[in-house]
Amino acid sequence: MHRDKAVAGVTALNYFFIVNPASGRGKGKAFGRRLEEMLSPLKLDYQLVYTDKPMHAQDLAAKAAKDFAVIVTVGGDGTFQEILNGVVGSQAAVGILPVGSGNDFVRAVSIPVDMEKSLALLLRNKRRMIDLAKVNNRIYHNGVGVGFDAWAVHTGNQVTRLRGNAIYLYAVLHTLINFKPQEVELSFNGATYQKNYFLITVANGVSLGGGFYLTPDAQIDDGLLDLCLIQNMPKRSIIKNLIKVYSGKHKEDPRVEMVRTKQISIRSEKGFAVHADGELLSLNMKELDIKILPKSIELIC
Repeated sequence: MHRDKAVAGVTALNYFFIVNPASGRGKGKAFGRRLEEMLSPLKLDYQLVYTDKPMHAQDLAAKAAKDFAVIVTVGGDGTFQEILNGVVGSQAAVGILPVGSGNDFVRAVSIPVDMEKSLALLLRNKRRMIDLAKVNNRIYHNGVGVGFDAWAVHTGNQVTRLRGNAIYLYAVLHTLINFKPQEVELSFNGATYQKNYFLITVANGVSLGGGFYLTPDAQIDDGLLDLCLIQNMPKRSIIKNLIKVYSGKHKEDPRVEMVRTKQISIRSEKGFAVHADGELLSLNMKELDIKILPKSIELIC
């Protein structure tokens, strides 16, 4: 822990860095050590800690938010989600030094993946109020996926030999072979729909899954959720649209619905798979209630 006077430009700020050593398929530990070396010569008021179990980041963040002005994620989207659930409602701001496999959210807020550049950005202390969202009782920042992409997350979690976007590509192709869409009930914007959906995305950010631009027009401070609703279609059409997702051109297909709303409910008696920010919530969820939380956290970006 360092308790020196802060450098010019960040006077009276103190930082609490939470490093997830398991993030980025194990790269987090090395990134943490490198960060320690980078911080050591700087006259910053900071503390750096490592997580050692699931949900540890949330507990650490909740306690640190009482004493530190900025809580910094050193990890991926899943780690950042934990930290947000510990920080929201406090006076603390948040920052990100990305180490994850996908790093989807940082694309939406223009935070560099390179650690030196992202640290420099953090210390410039330029802030922005951003939206978050709540799925049932859990806060998330980037996107919730129901159906195909949730099963792809489940598949990707079993992969041990691949890294980066290769994980997502393998998971998508493997899941596509066996996935069977199911009927769910959606309620949003005063109407209820019951359809057989291949994929449902409820997003705050523009991409999920390491660069799949399912909601390319989303904005993180407009007070709205962006929905991408892909109806069931032949596998040939699905593959064609999945390729288009990398550029956001899938929305040109009439079987792909792009909608904005402040809240949405999803129901199915048979249960469905769902993830939030790439973290699997359930393979058998029966009810989801999702709503936007406008401008609810201050992000350094």
